[in-house]
Amino acid sequence: MATTGLHLTTSIPVYNIPQGQRGLVHIWGRNDMASNQKMGIWWQVKDPGGKIVEEYAKWEVGWTGPGKAQEFIGGRFNFDKVGTYTIAIQLFMDLEAEAVVDDYYGNLCTVAAAVPEPEFRDFGIGEYQTV
Repeated sequence: MATTGLHLTTSIPVYNIPQGQRGLVHIWGRNDMASNQKMGIWWQVKDPGGKIVEEYAKWEVGWTGPGKAQEFIGGRFNFDKVGTYTIAIQLFMDLEAEAVVDDYYGNLCTVAAAVPEPEFRDFGIGEYQTV
């Protein structure tokens, strides 16, 4: 049984990301086996309405040695909608058999409504006269 696993650079889910920010998924796949392994990954991020905002799939070019990790970095995407974004992740070994060795299905983050800038942000009184 494979013990290769996922390592996320930030614990998920993440909360209160301001609307309008951009996201970047960055995952490490770790080889806990005693032999070199070729690892691949797939993930899909969906916005609160269920629309896919990023889908990523990649197999590493070389091999990952025992106890080592392979880094996977997706593309940037926008957090334009308020609510909960979800992610589905599958980590694979063995390009020929595509054996799923770890997975995660759940919430990625929640996005909070952006607070608008005050209209009179730089308003001030320079001088005044008493009458």
